[in-house]
Amino acid sequence: MRIARFILALTIAAAITTSATATKNSGEKSTHEVKSQAGDKLLPDDYVFAGVDGKLVQTGNDKWAFEFESAANIGGVEIKAGQQLEMLGSATLEKMIMDAKERNDAMFRIWAKVTKFEGKNYLFAVYYLSLRKINRPAEEKGQNEANAVTQAVNTPNDVVSIPPEIVALLKTSEVLPTTEAQATRAEELQLKQDTIFANRAGRITVKNGLYVFEADAFGRGVDKFAIKLLPCQKLEDAMTQVRSESNPVRFNVAGILTKYKGEQYLLLQKATRMYSYGNFGR
Repeated sequence: MRIARFILALTIAAAITTSATATKNSGEKSTHEVKSQAGDKLLPDDYVFAGVDGKLVQTGNDKWAFEFESAANIGGVEIKAGQQLEMLGSATLEKMIMDAKERNDAMFRIWAKVTKFEGKNYLFAVYYLSLRKINRPAEEKGQNEANAVTQAVNTPNDVVSIPPEIVALLKTSEVLPTTEAQATRAEELQLKQDTIFANRAGRITVKNGLYVFEADAFGRGVDKFAIKLLPCQKLEDAMTQVRSESNPVRFNVAGILTKYKGEQYLLLQKATRMYSYGNFGR
């Protein structure tokens, strides 16, 4: 049920997503950044990884990356085994960090959205499963391979069988259940599932080096608040409009609202410019 809820949330978010802009070539990277793509090609913004295996790697002070276990080709973009993508702060990431600190060589299977911002890709995790590698004796491995070959020879009366490569993956890892202690700590940290944040008017600004959405109710009796924004293509497009205008620019925004280490963050899925036509002050 939890996987279904998160997939439903992704579906809702995709429905409000505007068309992605043309892919930009990646610029020069600083030496401390995690390499996020092969060559100059970037993964498309809003691409969804549905159940990919790898491990969580700490790359700096409160900076984490997901290291892919296997290679893949996504729309012509090569993902190499061992390649890393920086992960964005989210409630799911916080749970993964807590899990990784309790297990040596922790492995995960994640469901995550890809974002693209200023020539770099990021991952926004929405769900994960804990995995553990199974070391099987050589004799058992040989026997399993022989069985796989036998099962691959199908007859017209055979039932539909699982592909051998999928069977092999299932035999080399197992899903670990969430322990009672982990569940208790998650409740203490108040790690709730991500929610949809829709149709709020405000401004996108930069404060102390961070991108922030500040709610603006056009003078109506609504409390103002500010939410930190996660890097993505929608944010980059919005900032292009902000920088091209001498006057403040307002947007109607929608996105995924998450919580990471006690602070709220918003991953934009839509940022539509609003015009006052002179009816409201700048």
